Amino acid sequence: MLPSPQNLLVICSDQHHPLMTGYRSHPYVQAPNLDRLAEEGTHFTRAYCNSPVCTPSRMSFITGKYVHQIGTWMIGFPLDRAEMTWARRLDQAGMPTTMLGKMDFCGDYQDGGFTDHRIIHHRQAWSQIPPPEPWSARMRGYTRADKPRLIREAGPRPVASQVEITGRYDSYDHDRQVTDWALEYLQARDEGSEIEPWCLYVGYMLPHWPFRIPDRYYDLYYPNNLELPFDARFPNESLHPSVRHFQEALNLGVVDEDVQRRTVAAYYGMITCLDDMIGELMAALDRHGFSDRTTIIYTSDHGESLGEHGLYYKQCAYEGSVGVPLILSGPDIPEGHRVDHPVSLVDLYPTILDWAGLKSEPDRPGHSWLPLIRGASPACDYAFSEFHGNFFRQDWYMLVQGDYKYIYYVKERPALFNMRKDPQEMNDLAADPAYADILKIFEQTLRSICDPDAVADHAKRDLGLIGPDGMDYTD
Repeated sequence: MLPSPQNLLVICSDQHHPLMTGYRSHPYVQAPNLDRLAEEGTHFTRAYCNSPVCTPSRMSFITGKYVHQIGTWMIGFPLDRAEMTWARRLDQAGMPTTMLGKMDFCGDYQDGGFTDHRIIHHRQAWSQIPPPEPWSARMRGYTRADKPRLIREAGPRPVASQVEITGRYDSYDHDRQVTDWALEYLQARDEGSEIEPWCLYVGYMLPHWPFRIPDRYYDLYYPNNLELPFDARFPNESLHPSVRHFQEALNLGVVDEDVQRRTVAAYYGMITCLDDMIGELMAALDRHGFSDRTTIIYTSDHGESLGEHGLYYKQCAYEGSVGVPLILSGPDIPEGHRVDHPVSLVDLYPTILDWAGLKSEPDRPGHSWLPLIRGASPACDYAFSEFHGNFFRQDWYMLVQGDYKYIYYVKERPALFNMRKDPQEMNDLAADPAYADILKIFEQTLRSICDPDAVADHAKRDLGLIGPDGMDYTD
């Protein structure tokens, strides 16, 4: 049995831009419950996912391993059942673990080591790895037909449940159901039918596209209570060639100002709606007497570009996409504290085990956040992310260390940004000879983590992008 009587609530949203909360000083987004969590706990200003797309990010943070260590390159790649998860470690130590909502496991393996689970969307695994045909989403000339439509249809959604209208859950209906499940879970524990301590994971879909939300949330922001995205050029000729290909694959065309306003207003509204549901969970913790013995962790699986740099969705290494919000609140967590050191979600595994008085396995690359938020020197001085998925022809790898962000693009030149002087990443320094030594040091650090070209080759083979004769179909 675990030494601590504390409970754990992990809340993971989907596609939440790291700066779009009040506690990060956003002038418009209303999220008072997340703001309260940050005020009563510790928040991180430089937190990153380990791959900015749903399944790889979540499989990384539940196992505490990088994507290239577990081979969940993209949506549709199932996690190997042999991989240990923090849910299974807690369960084995005597703490019941429950998953409600989205974790995005693919295929038959859906429980991920949780004692029990309830999900709405069951993500299918690829029927064959590698597939019989090259995966077209990473090949030259590919475009995604639905991406521009999702932008142009942004706005309020019908009041009636989409389940009633279409038989399918949208993000709002999904999260409404998951919130109700979580409230029932807390009620059952208050009635004494289950033991403490417990661990509850709540997986939300908001603020993931489609950009539609009930009008009471949309009307909070449209048309003028919002910020238009910076560098929103369609096309954006100043982008790195790999990112320019990404923009072309999105097939967005011209996105005029009103479309941008509607998309931003809907997205802000989705965050406020999500925050209201989180507020319901916090109120239930108070009502059932759990607040003073429950640690809460809030994060998201990745961000959302929302028009910045002429991009939408995730997949890229810009801050809006690869950055995530991160808050810890509860007993023994410093109040009103912020951490500016770079961290990533691979640290969630050792943090949860540390919180529970358990030791992480030596093959996990992450480090617990608990010593860091209590004033200890950082155990690691960088955050790492990687991407092997759709819209990019070539894989990329990112390191954030000190003032700089470095991106290694396979078969392309790198990129380098000074994040302290240039937080919007408008000035790529990689071509400046004055930064040659910094680029060299970053590449050495990257190669101490993995061989980027060998990993890319492995991922491409699993995606069917390298033929039997060795031809690389992404070239």
